[in-house]
Amino acid sequence: MPSKNPILTGYFNSEGHPALRVSVHGIHPELKQEFEVMIDTGFTGFLLMPIMSAFPLGLTLLGTGNYTLADNSSSAKLLALGSVLVEDEEPVHGVIVLEPNDCTVLLGMDFLRRAKRCLSVSIKGIALTDEDLVEQILKSAVQHATSKNAKPSPATEETE
Repeated sequence: MPSKNPILTGYFNSEGHPALRVSVHGIHPELKQEFEVMIDTGFTGFLLMPIMSAFPLGLTLLGTGNYTLADNSSSAKLLALGSVLVEDEEPVHGVIVLEPNDCTVLLGMDFLRRAKRCLSVSIKGIALTDEDLVEQILKSAVQHATSKNAKPSPATEETE
């Protein structure tokens, strides 16, 4: 079993959106296929992809779900169970939304939660950092800031 990479790197696609290369598969891992996905923080789901791209992957149909779109309209979508792999990481399992029309494959916030990754975006690219590493860095920064700003207690102050 491969260990978890502390940082996975992505890039900006040709339209300037944060992107990543991932593999997607259903119940048969040998049917996996690679896709360029756009990371969409406005998409609360796991993964959204065109239904025509989903057929060869062996995804397990789950049912339907209603989604509220950016224009506040509602749309019923087919849902399937599948897995997403980034680099040599363990697969992350979730519900994939199947779009009837051709569209960009979107990786959403549910993927980041399930993969336990923190998204960082800079002008040079993107990083998906292990949440445990981010937590350690934040704790260390808070401890450092607290110790620098700590005032000596009256009992330890020297008087002249």
